[in-house]
This record gives sequence, C-alpha cells and structure tokens, in this order.
Amino acid sequence: MKRRFFLSAFLTVSSLILNACNLGAALPTEELPVIEASAQAPTEAPTESLSPTEVVTSIDLAGPPMQVGSKFTYVDGTVLVAVPGGPFTMGYNFDDNPERIITVSDFWIYSTEVTNRQYALCVDAGKCTPPNPENAATYGDPNFVNFPVTGVNHTQAGEYCAFVKARLPTEAEWEKTARGPDGNVFPWGDGAPNCTLTNFANCRGKTTSVNDYPDGRSYYEAWDMGGNVREWVADWYEPLYNVENPVADPLGPAFGEKRSVRSAGYTDSANATISANRFSLDPSLNLPDLGFRCVVMDPTAFAPWCQVTGYAGTNPDGTPGSCTPQVKCNSVDVSFSPNCSPNNVPYTIVSFSLSDTPPDGWVYSPPIGCTPLEETSTSAKFLCEPPNSGLAGVVGSCTDTKKCVSTCPVNYTKDGDKCIWNGGSYGSRECLPGSTYDPLTQCCAADPGSETILELCPAGYYYLEGVCVPNPIGLVKFDVANVLLDSCAPPDDGGDPGDDPGDDPGDSGGCTVDPASCNQSQIFCASTCSCISITQGCPP
Repeated sequence: MKRRFFLSAFLTVSSLILNACNLGAALPTEELPVIEASAQAPTEAPTESLSPTEVVTSIDLAGPPMQVGSKFTYVDGTVLVAVPGGPFTMGYNFDDNPERIITVSDFWIYSTEVTNRQYALCVDAGKCTPPNPENAATYGDPNFVNFPVTGVNHTQAGEYCAFVKARLPTEAEWEKTARGPDGNVFPWGDGAPNCTLTNFANCRGKTTSVNDYPDGRSYYEAWDMGGNVREWVADWYEPLYNVENPVADPLGPAFGEKRSVRSAGYTDSANATISANRFSLDPSLNLPDLGFRCVVMDPTAFAPWCQVTGYAGTNPDGTPGSCTPQVKCNSVDVSFSPNCSPNNVPYTIVSFSLSDTPPDGWVYSPPIGCTPLEETSTSAKFLCEPPNSGLAGVVGSCTDTKKCVSTCPVNYTKDGDKCIWNGGSYGSRECLPGSTYDPLTQCCAADPGSETILELCPAGYYYLEGVCVPNPIGLVKFDVANVLLDSCAPPDDGGDPGDDPGDDPGDSGGCTVDPASCNQSQIFCASTCSCISITQGCPP
C-alpha cells in the first residue's frame, strides 16, 4: 500500500475528467523502441495484399529497402511502411475526384494515425500545443495513449510532423497508400465495409485504438485508412485539381480557403470509407473525429536510441513473439461524504478502496492537507476540513500473470530488462529534444530526468512491468472525485420561531441527545439523533 501526492499520470487523468487544462504532459511508464525490422518482399506490382502472418526480416544498417512490405520503427515509436513510387489509379466516380492515373515518388508513411502518446511527446518538448480539450476527450488519459489524437487543427498536425522531420502526406500520397497500385475501392479491397474491417457508422460510437482492425489494413499495411478518424492532408482543397493533363507528385493548389481531409470518422457512412472520397475543412478548425498521420522521406533521419524496451507477444513488425502476456488488473474506487460539525464547521471524509486483487499495487491521493484516519492494504480514509478541498484520486495496477520475458529488436542486445544498441551508425547524429547524441556509441541517450522519452512503447503497445505488450491486454483502472465541503451556515427561517415544528429555542425536534455529549472521536448526526464515529458518514 502506498500513499503519495498526485503522480504525474494521475494528474493528467484527473485534469481531463474534471475539464481542467488538458496538457497531456505525463503518461504512464512506457518505453520507446527504435530501429527495427523490415520485410524482404517483391517490388511493387498489382498483387494481393501481404498476409498479416508473413515474417519480416531484419534491416541493413544502410537503411530499410524501399519495397512493398518493408517496415521501420521510427523515432517516436510508429512503424513506417514503404510505398514504392509509380503510377496508380486515383479518383472514382466523384465530381471532385474523377478517375485518372497519377504517378508519385517513393515515400514512407506512418502505418497508424498519430496517437495521443506520440503527440504528448511533442507537447512535452514544447514543439506542439495541446489539442482542444472539447474535441480530444481521450487525450491525457493513460488508458487511451494508443488512440488517435484529435482536436488538432491543420497547423498543429503539421507542427507534429515537423517535430519528427516529417510532413503531412499529399492527397495523392494518402490515396495511393489507401488504395494500392491496383486502385482498390476500399483500403482492404473492393468488398463493402463492415464492423470487422473498420470503425465507421457508429460501430463503436467512439474512437478506438489505432491497431484494432488488422483485417482492414491497406495493400501497404497501413491501418485505419477507411475509418476511426478523418485525417488532415497537406493540400488546399480544389474540386478538380490536377484532373486535366495531370502532373506527377502533385502538391495541391498554391492557395485556398479550405484544406483537404481524407478517410472517414467513426460516425461516417459507408460512402465516406471509399478511399477516393474527399472532404474539406477550414484549417483553423478541429473536430473530435479528425486526426492525421505523417510522411517520412528518410527513415534514418534520427540516430537510433541507445536503450529501448523489449517486446512480449506479437512484435511491432507483425511477427509472433515467444510468449503471449496474460494480464490481470485490479479495481479501485474513491468516494467522499460531506458533513457538518455541531459547531457548523464543514468537513468531509474521503474514502479510497482497492478490490479484485492481486495485483496489490495502487496509489491514492487525497486533497493536500487532509488528515489520515485509517490506512490498510486495501482501504484508506482521510478527514478534510477547510480549506482542504479539491481533487482526490486513485490509480490501480495490472500484472502479467504469465510473466513473459521480453525479446529485443534487431541490432539490440538484451541486458537485464533493457535492450542496448549495438548496431553501429545509421549516419545521423540527430536526436529528439530531451536526448543527446553519444558519439562513442553513435546513438541517442535520454537526458537525465527525461523519463517521457525513456517511458514509451511503440504505437499500439503498453509498458507493463518492464516489457512492451500489445494492446488491448487489460487497462489500468482509475477513479477521481472533486472533494467539496458543504455550507454549514444555520438556515434562515425568517425570524419566526413558530413557523415550523422544532423551531422554538432549545427545541431539538424531539431529539434528546446533547451534541456536547459526543467525545473527540465522534460527531453529532442530527438525522439519526446520535453520536457517530468521525470516520462514518452522517446519513442525509
């Protein structure tokens, strides 16, 4: 049993729920792995999509090959997928996107939408501004770190991409990633959408984790390109841009009033999931179903991390792990009971409880200044008196009952619970803010105190007991309450003691117990006409 004042993770959760300033500054302990594996697959040709079970082989230090199926774990934990250049069928039977052949050059694109956790890394570094809390209900909540960030406008999306030496995709790049070289109608092919392929038409009624729909991946194995949230792209919107005499690598109009938006949101109809479908929006606006992903031209733009966390279960490149975690989480609760003392002084009893153990780990935090009354391994009570009111919260824990041992990415050597870089240089000395390039080991080491960088797992993974485990595997429970103190001023009855029974001076309404008879560990409860323990709540 532990007691301490607000942990960073709990502060983030409670501020979100109580509609305070949502900064997303602290997330649960999760580590960020680096350069990983890529596939050895044939160069691009109009063929069927890769099987999710295909093994992805290790990369060369010169960088991953630009070919279909090649993957690379990037600096912020996302898995990049390769999109080789060439022509593809862009457009459909839409007035603002008629069918034509467009050619684009090679590029790497985020396989998932940018997550809450990744965006918070940029906010913590001072390079991004927090999303609009009204349209980012899951941001800052440790249970939703792998959900797509929403509530960001076009500028904010571009700032994040710039933070990781990337950019927003053009409409042509986005559509090729979604459709593949054959011009599939939907990311998964030509079959109609359903709730097993994508999050649309209120199948779930809210956003979901960025890796919840493996069967809905595109030809290049990009996730959620036909649902979950819409996505900003780089182009200004123009209905018939690049239709007559189309050029290669189109960048969009030079200016405009609205920016183009692609993909579909979780409430959109089936028509919106068609990969050629287009939307447009004022770039200064943000929505609860609008996020983004980035395009990277050089996957080795950053030096590798010197230390990362290993994986248990399915690896980020899609290969199976040697052990599948079996996760169990406990439950927690916080409640409070406001009361008044015999002298009309307000106070409240705040109670915390832990259940469904093991695991036994939990952390609770009463408002600052409250006095402990009782603390056990599964419960705690505090007395809060003026001016000690405010947030109270409790966070539980999870454990892997199978105790899987982690394995390390390629070019890393296992050292205890950590994976240490041993792969030489990628030729870059760039590091994210909060980390420093080590010329001896040719990798990026987190600066002292920069836990945010060290405590990240890849997109779609959670940190649990020293290992990155796939999501979903069980979520940490939490509860928060805004502890209030009642107004204990005597009621004003208009100065007429005869209006109501029991209003005469000295009349206790039939109660014969003298409040002064209560001892120091008791309070007088008028509703029961009795002295009760101070740890109990007085019934209304």
